[in-house]
Amino acid sequence: MSRASLSSNTPILTLLLMSDLIDPERIARELEQAGLGYVANLNPSIARPLALWLDALLDQPRNLTSVRTPQAAIAKHIIEPLVGRHRLIHADLPVPHGPMIDVGSGNGAPGLPFALCEPQRPATLLDSRSGAAAFLASTVARLEDVHIEVLRQRAEQAARTELRDHFALAVTRATAAPPIAMELLIPFLHIGGIAVLWTGEIGEPALEELSTAATELGAALTMLDPPHDLVVATKLRATDDRFPRSWNQIRRRPLG
Repeated sequence: MSRASLSSNTPILTLLLMSDLIDPERIARELEQAGLGYVANLNPSIARPLALWLDALLDQPRNLTSVRTPQAAIAKHIIEPLVGRHRLIHADLPVPHGPMIDVGSGNGAPGLPFALCEPQRPATLLDSRSGAAAFLASTVARLEDVHIEVLRQRAEQAARTELRDHFALAVTRATAAPPIAMELLIPFLHIGGIAVLWTGEIGEPALEELSTAATELGAALTMLDPPHDLVVATKLRATDDRFPRSWNQIRRRPLG
């Protein structure tokens, strides 16, 4: 049920459940408890747009998120991405200045939390699905003082436009299997750029495959402290013009 469809006939219990909207103060407290309170120094108003986004997201169909409660949404879509960002900073990785892209952005995580931490960094949220792109565009249109663009296009096609070699930072979560996601991300980066993949915890064999894929794409893995659920690659040289391949080729014969 959309909140817009509520009427005087809506059951009281439903109204009580739906009234649990996401409060910016609640987000600020959750960030503080997770050791992320410092992001308010980067963007003092960050809690408000994060709340606006998650409130809209919880009103969407389940194909954008399976998370249906405010507590779970804050944990999954805000805390998890920003803990990943914190791990990059803690590892002293030289994340360069310059534009960021979230490939397969879907509901907006991790790209939107990253972008809202650095509102002056230009950001692109890329997704090929019309519903996801429409949701992201409507959300971004309600945000103030940000430099975020929403682009509806397939990643393997967008990486052969002027967006190739354009970005300092490329992120993705749950877009595809890690070697496939690596092939989609690296071509967007300029030399020295950083790719960050949320993979779920993976073992040494999978990390070796990813390292092989990264090398073929002109990048090298940087290992973070365990758990090995966040893969980071730095682009060291230009990606061969063969990559990214067509989606059928990528899917049938992943690198690594």
